[in-house]
Amino acid sequence: MRPLRIAFSDFIFSRNDRDRMASFDSKDNVFTRLLAKEYDVRVVPMSEAEVLVYSTFGEAHRAFRGRKVFYTSENVLPDFDACDHAITFSLLPDDSRHYRLPQYVFYVDDARRLVKGAGFDATAALRARTKFCNFVVSNPRCPQRNRFFRMLNRRKPVDSGGRHFNNLGRPIADKLAFVRDYKFTLAFENSVSDGYTTEKLVEPMLAGSLPIYWGNPQVALDFNPRSFIDVSAFPDFDAAIDHILKVDADDELYLSYLREPWFNGDTPPSWFDEGEHLAAWRRFLATPWVERPRVYRDRGLRDHALGTGLGRHLSSIGTKLDGLLWKAGWRF
Repeated sequence: MRPLRIAFSDFIFSRNDRDRMASFDSKDNVFTRLLAKEYDVRVVPMSEAEVLVYSTFGEAHRAFRGRKVFYTSENVLPDFDACDHAITFSLLPDDSRHYRLPQYVFYVDDARRLVKGAGFDATAALRARTKFCNFVVSNPRCPQRNRFFRMLNRRKPVDSGGRHFNNLGRPIADKLAFVRDYKFTLAFENSVSDGYTTEKLVEPMLAGSLPIYWGNPQVALDFNPRSFIDVSAFPDFDAAIDHILKVDADDELYLSYLREPWFNGDTPPSWFDEGEHLAAWRRFLATPWVERPRVYRDRGLRDHALGTGLGRHLSSIGTKLDGLLWKAGWRF
């Protein structure tokens, strides 16, 4: 095996057992384990590396002179003025500098868990779900998600088990175990961008709960759109909620969703295949590296989706205030 001197920067270098994407071990991670199948991987300081993998939580990468690979699980677009290659959620099928690796892949230990197969018993799955709908969110900064929760909750109570809008007395300890009891799960992304689908959608699928999804406009490229309720397919939130309540009241209509495979053709997308991921790295490393001027732009998370002006800051303040009012008992 040829040696590969690699460094990592601008990740969250800490341990978080509750969220596998909120921590990163520079010595043992998805990239080191994958590359070790083909290279003698040596994690070294940035000053000694031939390849730097960096993310969105800092600017240390700007000091590096060499091959740079940008990775993010956040809603941030790749900037090829700052890097040579990128691994993100973005839909860039014709750009050899990019490999699409949606964030939700890391929340599915075995893609076969999302394959229903011919023996799937939708009726038994429905009988096992005795509660209406749940909502598990800690981040308040999505006004659309906040508004939809309040609107649905006014029509029929929704159990909120996260830190945001909690109405159960305390946050739940095990999300998947909690979600398994519910027919529906509110599965709204933090923001909207083509290709950006996260664990918000796959976690209810893993638990067998019907997702009520809002987010990626191109989600049907990854998942069977007949297997969940896509709020964006309705003219407005009221129409979506009318449909949800109709599905809740009609077992056959509910089962028509539940019988559908999660994946198109009941086949996991190709990015679950480690071989494809490794092939992308081979392509990156086989590309001759030529030093060139870098252009660095100050970019925040989700800037391309939410903007950067006063409106975004006011929206953020509004969502925080919404959460505080909820805690104070203002729950209409």
